[in-house]
Amino acid sequence: MNQLHWVLLSIAAVLLVALYLYGKWQERKSARLDESQSDLDAAPLQRPLPGRIASPRNTRQAPVRIEPTMGIPVEPDSFADGSPTEEASPETSPAGGWVEDALLEVMLELRCVHSFDGVAALEARAQLDRLALPLPTHLVVWDSKAGRWSGPDRFGFYSEMLIAVQLATRRHSLSEIDASRFIATVQQIAVSIDADFDPPDVARLVQQAVELDTLCARFDVQITLTLEALAESWSHAEVDAAATEAGLSEVERERWERLDAQHPTALSMTSAASFPTQRLTFTLDVPASTANPPPLSMLFAAAHQLAAQLNARVVDDNGRVVESGAQSAIEAELEKLVGDMRAAGIEPGSVRARRLYTQ
Repeated sequence: MNQLHWVLLSIAAVLLVALYLYGKWQERKSARLDESQSDLDAAPLQRPLPGRIASPRNTRQAPVRIEPTMGIPVEPDSFADGSPTEEASPETSPAGGWVEDALLEVMLELRCVHSFDGVAALEARAQLDRLALPLPTHLVVWDSKAGRWSGPDRFGFYSEMLIAVQLATRRHSLSEIDASRFIATVQQIAVSIDADFDPPDVARLVQQAVELDTLCARFDVQITLTLEALAESWSHAEVDAAATEAGLSEVERERWERLDAQHPTALSMTSAASFPTQRLTFTLDVPASTANPPPLSMLFAAAHQLAAQLNARVVDDNGRVVESGAQSAIEAELEKLVGDMRAAGIEPGSVRARRLYTQ
């Protein structure tokens, strides 16, 4: 071998030794990184499990469960006796806000291994809206930065989603078809955000809806009084002026209501025909009205006040004049109804009652 061959062999040997040493260095570096990562992962695995159990494939432990409440949450000790949980009162829950209510709705929780963005959450909300169910649906996401449930924001990032549908109102009950469509949509949403989801049994949901519908019908009582003109017909302006003096406000054409956010009373007055008219109808929606002050007294007081102002008489559904003793007889029946409602966990005039007895 000449001198050139020896030089090339030497260079090759040096390169082989260098590659060997570099590989050893990389192995040691990788081992140190693995040890460091295992130390970081140890702490999350020691956190307590949340109230609801996620799927086994989700190794990330979510924060301790906080009920999704748009208003001020109910104190946890308020119902320690095991009675049906009533939601926040009208005084503490803002109008239009949603408070999770296990009596009224079914709630499906989706938990993700990876965060999803606000655009995906808003698209999920749009998917629910496209269902066009006859019952209210709700969607909230877990905002880990704020530490609360909230509506989705386009620029947010979230780890959990809660989707709910109300089981029944006085007008509708969740049918088998609607329940199947709702669950199928939630499944599609779960796939889109790579979330864990165990579909509930459709038959069980429908049975829950039937039970709530039966409970709702049990207390669905409305009391009606009618004003009949004793002389000329009334104009819209005359009726509106008299209604205002009686504490009623026109909420839409030919419909007046008593508006009091502090003491909700579902008292309304409508025209039996287009103006000019000789008949006005007063309706008291009992379950949607607070029991204090007594709503029946407000109904009779408003009816008699307008009767005096408009020169009318107060009659029942059969056209018979309502006697002065009728109020006392009805009040005795209402007291029993209110007691039964409270025993069933529905406070008259509460947020729960107004959601259940929505028009």
